[in-house]
Amino acid sequence: MDVNQRYAALLGLGDEWTVTDVALDVPGKRVDVYVEYAKRSAICPECGELAGIHDRLEERSWRHLETMQFVTEIHARTPRASCPKHGVKAIELPWASKSSRFTLLFEAFAIDVLKAAKSIKDAQGILRLSWCQVQQIMAAAVRRGMARRDADEIPFVGMDEKSFRHGRKADDFACVMTDIEGRRILEVGRGRSEQGARQLMGKALSPLQRYLVCGAAIDMSAPFEKAIRELLPCADVVFDRFHVEKHLNEGVDDTRRQENGRMLKRGDKRPAKTKHIWLKGFERLSDEEEARRQDLMRVALQTGKAWGFKEMSGAFWKSVDKRFAQANFTFWHEQVVKSGIRPMIKVANTLKRHLYGLLAWFGCMIDNALTEGFNSTIQSLKASARGYRNFENFRTVILFFCGKLDLRPDLVRIGSAL
Repeated sequence: MDVNQRYAALLGLGDEWTVTDVALDVPGKRVDVYVEYAKRSAICPECGELAGIHDRLEERSWRHLETMQFVTEIHARTPRASCPKHGVKAIELPWASKSSRFTLLFEAFAIDVLKAAKSIKDAQGILRLSWCQVQQIMAAAVRRGMARRDADEIPFVGMDEKSFRHGRKADDFACVMTDIEGRRILEVGRGRSEQGARQLMGKALSPLQRYLVCGAAIDMSAPFEKAIRELLPCADVVFDRFHVEKHLNEGVDDTRRQENGRMLKRGDKRPAKTKHIWLKGFERLSDEEEARRQDLMRVALQTGKAWGFKEMSGAFWKSVDKRFAQANFTFWHEQVVKSGIRPMIKVANTLKRHLYGLLAWFGCMIDNALTEGFNSTIQSLKASARGYRNFENFRTVILFFCGKLDLRPDLVRIGSAL
């Protein structure tokens, strides 16, 4: 068996393909394998019927798995079959998918490397590929994975916005939809408007899936809520408890800054630089931090009260049912209003306007903790790539790493002819 036959066996080519030459470039650490189609007929990719060869396209190359430490490429002129039904069509190659510049085996290997590597940049070094080439492999893998995804029932979803580019315009943000029980990202949409949210849900869920969604966890975004009520008719809109805590923390911090400004005018700097103490929950304070907080509460009376209201609000989520939760909230709201602390009154009134979505939690008991967890992964991917200017590339990398997709190519291919 000569070297050409050996490479034909290694590549798993059938009788219809012949290796005509293997060029070894030792200084360049490169192996080029030249392949020719040896039959006069081929299978039409549209109907699977045998047809005559019409012509051959210009020579193309495909990156293959390395031979030892040598970069290996396959070169061939793809035949075109002349089908009586479908006309002239390029045949399906046994080693690569349509329009790809990589073999199926190399794509499978690259996907495994990308999944295991700490960053895309690290994977580039291992694979010896450019950023654009890696992105092409990831985009093809995501297209395969999304096409293979089953239309299973998804009872609970979460939606949240994520910064895509610097700026405050709607298009500077991406909207992410998660499958809460499946612990995966379903789809990524452009913008945070009502139209963007509708488009996202239309892409992420089939009409039947949209009908079967029981609950959707979001922040208090009016565009998101309106889109959900329109496209997810059976879903309860649940306002995320972690975003509620964010509003409460902002109220406490606004109170601290206002009170600190008043006390600085009197020369008292004790409340300065104490933001982290007030934003921590009581159970997470160290003994030293608790002692300092107790000392500060003797002088920063308004901030101490605001912090107390924040902690007191936790009783809402511990209520045994919706009825007790509403009573807890009513009492809490009354106390905040009586206190006269404007930042906290503003937060309390905001929560009161959205109380129906807070009470909906007792029916579904879902939140956006999973989505928030994905945010750290997404931020890491953005940092690794030094940010993204192209939204489709941003969407691809998120779904590649967080979509739980079946990404690997199908390595069982039908031969072009027998």
